[in-house]
Amino acid sequence: MNYKKPLSIFVLILILALAFFYIYKNFSDFKSLTLVSPHLIFYIVIFFLINYIFIGIITRELIASLNVKLSHKESFMISVFTGFYNLITPLRGGMAARAVYLKKKHNFSYSNFFATLSASYVLTFLIAGFLGLLSTYLIYSKEGILSIPLLILFLGAFTSMLLIITVSPKFRLTKNSLVNKFINVINGWHLIKSNIKLILTISILTVIQILISSYMLQLQFQVFGIEISFMKCLFLSSIGSLSILIAITPANLGIAEAVTVFSALTIGISATESLSAAIFGRLIQTVILFILGPIFSYILIKPLNSSSENGNKITVYS
Repeated sequence: MNYKKPLSIFVLILILALAFFYIYKNFSDFKSLTLVSPHLIFYIVIFFLINYIFIGIITRELIASLNVKLSHKESFMISVFTGFYNLITPLRGGMAARAVYLKKKHNFSYSNFFATLSASYVLTFLIAGFLGLLSTYLIYSKEGILSIPLLILFLGAFTSMLLIITVSPKFRLTKNSLVNKFINVINGWHLIKSNIKLILTISILTVIQILISSYMLQLQFQVFGIEISFMKCLFLSSIGSLSILIAITPANLGIAEAVTVFSALTIGISATESLSAAIFGRLIQTVILFILGPIFSYILIKPLNSSSENGNKITVYS
């Protein structure tokens, strides 16, 4: 029995219900928030697109290491295409869509795709853990605020990924699907572990991507006239990057916002402020992906469907 989709729907409904209940009980606080700087929306949109350009470059570099060449235009469209399908399908269905597209268009095997994805996760968790530790230290040194559980989370992510990179162990799969997610990430690292140049390139790109996400988050607060330091936004973005493995709802909807709200509380940001900023950012993301996603999907998939024989067309969603 496939319990993953019902679980995804249940979790999404539960989180949304809790969010609506919180907004209802604290409606006066939300009502007091106004769009103080609506012109910042333009910059948020621009940085959102830039962020997806960097996601595309990371994909391009990883795949190029296995002798599959993507143009900058195609890699950008694939990143938006993936984000769109993540938005409309549970359990990060956009990754499955990307895997199918690369297999059909470039004959990029599913095993190689998963290996590059796993390697990307290892570096993302390593960088997010390091930036999380850095932001934690700077926030504590300036404001005396410290969350021990999140400090342990950052330290655990950083040290475990560093151990994977240096020791590179291989593990056998278990009967537990959640444990297997971690095992697959660890084992996938072996495909690129000897390519030092690629590792450095992806690491730098990941740092830039997280910094861009942090600045976008800061702008999302500033739209409502809420001034939050960049270090606090970096702290929240680092936590967000570590939440990838629990993304069971479409585009991590609800879970990402919940992680942001609870993490923000530990560094002195109210739930009303952080939830408003998170929802506003989600709204912008949804609008952009629903505009560009179908367009890029059509551009990418149409040639594949046109060349299919006997009506056997490519399907990238379930």
